[in-house]
Amino acid sequence: MSIFRKTTALLLTAAMLLALTACGENTQQTTAQVPPASEAPATTAPTAAPTDAPTQDALPVAQAANLLENYIARPVKDKKADDAFLQAGFEWSAELFKQVYRAEPEQKTLLISPLSVVTALAMTANGAGGNTLKEMEQVLGSGTLSLDDLNAYLHTFLNSLPSSESAKFSFADGIWFKEEDGFLVKEDFLQKNTDHFDAAIRKAPFDDSTLREINQWVAQHTGDMIPKLLEELSPDTVMVLINALVFDAKWEIQFRETGETTLRPFTCLDGTEVETAVMYGEEYSYLEDETCTGFTKSYEGDTYRFVALLPKDETDFAGFVDGLTGEQLASLTANVAEERTLIMLPKFSYDYKISLPDVLGAMGMHDCFDDVRADFSGISDTPLYISDVLHKTHIDLDSEGTRAAAATVVEMQKYTAFLPESEPHKVYLDRPFVYMIVDTATNLPVFMGTVTGFGE
Repeated sequence: MSIFRKTTALLLTAAMLLALTACGENTQQTTAQVPPASEAPATTAPTAAPTDAPTQDALPVAQAANLLENYIARPVKDKKADDAFLQAGFEWSAELFKQVYRAEPEQKTLLISPLSVVTALAMTANGAGGNTLKEMEQVLGSGTLSLDDLNAYLHTFLNSLPSSESAKFSFADGIWFKEEDGFLVKEDFLQKNTDHFDAAIRKAPFDDSTLREINQWVAQHTGDMIPKLLEELSPDTVMVLINALVFDAKWEIQFRETGETTLRPFTCLDGTEVETAVMYGEEYSYLEDETCTGFTKSYEGDTYRFVALLPKDETDFAGFVDGLTGEQLASLTANVAEERTLIMLPKFSYDYKISLPDVLGAMGMHDCFDDVRADFSGISDTPLYISDVLHKTHIDLDSEGTRAAAATVVEMQKYTAFLPESEPHKVYLDRPFVYMIVDTATNLPVFMGTVTGFGE
């Protein structure tokens, strides 16, 4: 099983465990931009949206200059997942997951897509240079993969992920940039992202129509699970790079349904108990190491699997998360025993969002967020920096299967130097001074003299 296929299942599972430990805590606002209650409801059983509910697609479609026809994807060499890619991918996923958990002092119900985040940032890194590129390669490639390698691996991997009627996976990438005088985007940057990520390229005015278009595009490519990615576009934002992906699969063996909701007490992170709707089943798939036990459960076609990890230490969940490593995730998923396992899984549904600059900074990406040090000269001669990396996800898990979506947007702004006002200089020639008369073409002095006094 390939890295991100494993990682997607792992992080869906971890998100489930974290969702339940929160037991409603995800309605609180935190400094890491946790969504308000309207965007992050407490973990509940999924409910179907009304069929007549308005969607983004019901709005008038905004128009932007679609430049995609000018950028036809050229063939690139495939680079299939190997040990180097797998190791880097597991390490990236584990570290990103841990850092997101650490960044949320109150919010412990979370869901991230390492694949979505790394794809959006890899597209951005294609315009990076100097130390900015070095830091991004170190974080995104876990210190072992160059950006060229990562581009090739991601291109091959994303296009090799299976999709069927019963287990659907799809992704899309897009780049919008502002149409304004003095801001020119380099063709090599756009072409490289077209080649490797088949990115849609659009030049737009970055007004309300552009905001509406971006949100419509994301809704379309996440199955309407993320109907609104951005609330606004800053006047200083000149480019956004977006990855969107969606997963929708049925269980290979569905849970037994009695027609009645089965409730069972669930102990939350703070020790309180709540009644939760649960499902029971049986699998021949068991995993265990010194820190946890768990199971896997296949979706139809067995092209994707759900993986559950239950810490053995019931009192230190944070310690378990903090101790996760890429090597551990790889080992757990590679050593699944075909042993009879009775399972119980709660139903849940929730949304999640987080702004990632602090998280990525803790992982080692600093210059790209600094308006002075950032080097994105491969995108434009106009100095640019990343102003935000916003990540949104949604998940529904019930007796039939799982629906999940993710979207990651990288927002880029121009660097504008604002010189602070200072006291004006004062030069009074009221004491001896030197003077020159120079040739303006060369600044060579034609005359030089002094004035040291008068009336002599």
